[in-house]
Amino acid sequence: MARGKKRDEVNNNTEEIKDTEITGSGEADQAKADTAEENNSQKAEGQEKDDIKEETAEAEKTTKENEELIKKNQEIEALNNKLLRLQADYLNFKDRTEREKLSTYGDAIAATICDLLPVIDNFERAIATETNESDPFKEGVVMVYNQLMGILSKKGLKEIDALHKPFDHNLHYGVGYEECEEFDDGIVIDVLQKGYTVNDKLIRPAMVRICKKS
Repeated sequence: MARGKKRDEVNNNTEEIKDTEITGSGEADQAKADTAEENNSQKAEGQEKDDIKEETAEAEKTTKENEELIKKNQEIEALNNKLLRLQADYLNFKDRTEREKLSTYGDAIAATICDLLPVIDNFERAIATETNESDPFKEGVVMVYNQLMGILSKKGLKEIDALHKPFDHNLHYGVGYEECEEFDDGIVIDVLQKGYTVNDKLIRPAMVRICKKS
């Protein structure tokens, strides 16, 4: 009887030890599993942080590249605007220079022709003298006069058409009035001295007498 009880006690102890070992083993496995899961969670969290950092760095890089691109585009636009202004200034300068050149040339031509007007007047007086039309001297004077007037006409000289025209204070210089029934009041009835323009610029007004009704 005593031996049977001891055997039963030994068997019970053995089973308890086995149960304890099984329980301890399960707890250890569970702890390992928990540790592995925690490690995996930490790794995932670390990977997520790395991904966030990488995305942030990429976004910052993209933003910086965009800012540099915008800055370069602004510089290019500023240079283009500067170039356009320089081109406009050059064209304005060129046009102004051409106008000044033409104006200076025109003024010089007008001044020269103005100095020649008394010569033209004397030629016309010489031609108007009553001499034989076949006189070689008069023919020579007419030839020189026509040649001179042809040259001056090419330079822009034009006689003012004043006779029997309404008086125009911009083109005519009135020196007297005369009663005349043949023409209306204010009409030029006599030209005492011819007037001229050079390229539509007045260099000498026509000296005239004007009809005045009583």
